[in-house]
Amino acid sequence: MRARSYGFFDVCFAALYGYAGFVLVPGRSAAFSTALTAVIALLGGAGLVLLVQGDGGALARRLGIFASCTLLAFTVGVLVLLGMSSAFLFGTYGAIGRGLGMLTLVVAALVVELFGLLPLFQLRFHLRSATR
Repeated sequence: MRARSYGFFDVCFAALYGYAGFVLVPGRSAAFSTALTAVIALLGGAGLVLLVQGDGGALARRLGIFASCTLLAFTVGVLVLLGMSSAFLFGTYGAIGRGLGMLTLVVAALVVELFGLLPLFQLRFHLRSATR
C-alpha cells in the first residue's frame, strides 16, 4: 500500500473513533475522553500529513509512526481495563456475571479489530519504507 492510502485510512478511522467515542457510546470518564481526543487528533493529523506529503515526507513517516504507537498504547490500555472488568464480573455476580464477562471479552476482541490492526499494518509499512 502507498502512504496516501494509509493517510486516507487514518482520517477515516479518526472520524469513526470520534463518532463512536463521543456520539454512539460516550464515556463518562474525563480521562478516557481526553485520551480519545488526543488519539483522534494525532491520527487525523498524521492522516492529513500523509495525504499531503505522500511517500517522500520524513515528517509524514515520523508522525505516522508516532500516531500508530500512540494508538497501540491506547488499545493496550483499553484491553487491560476490559480484562479487569471482565474478571470482576466473573468473580462477583455469579451466573449473570459470567455472561456479562463473556460479553466484555467479545467487546475486547472488537477493540483489537477496530483499534489494533490499522496501527500494526501502518507501523509495518513505515518501518519497512524506512529501511529501503
